[in-house]
Amino acid sequence: MDWVERILQKSCDRTLTKREVLHSLFHMIEVNENTLNHIQKETRDFGPELEELKQTEIRDLDFHLKYYRSLVNYINSIPENKIIEKQS
Repeated sequence: MDWVERILQKSCDRTLTKREVLHSLFHMIEVNENTLNHIQKETRDFGPELEELKQTEIRDLDFHLKYYRSLVNYINSIPENKIIEKQS
């Protein structure tokens, strides 16, 4: 998780750019999509308790994916010059 530490350090040092924030969000989307695909492709039967846990994980990952995508859409809708104005 080196990238998380780098982003946190940058955040402490200065404000992140729009591009950096989007890059981080895209990375989180990719990680969550990969995890979701892996869980959904698992065909072994582990019993009802673990199946319930699997379904909970799928719902959680789906929620996070929707959340990250909505953040990307929101951030993309903000013109760069508006972001710069707010920082001043």
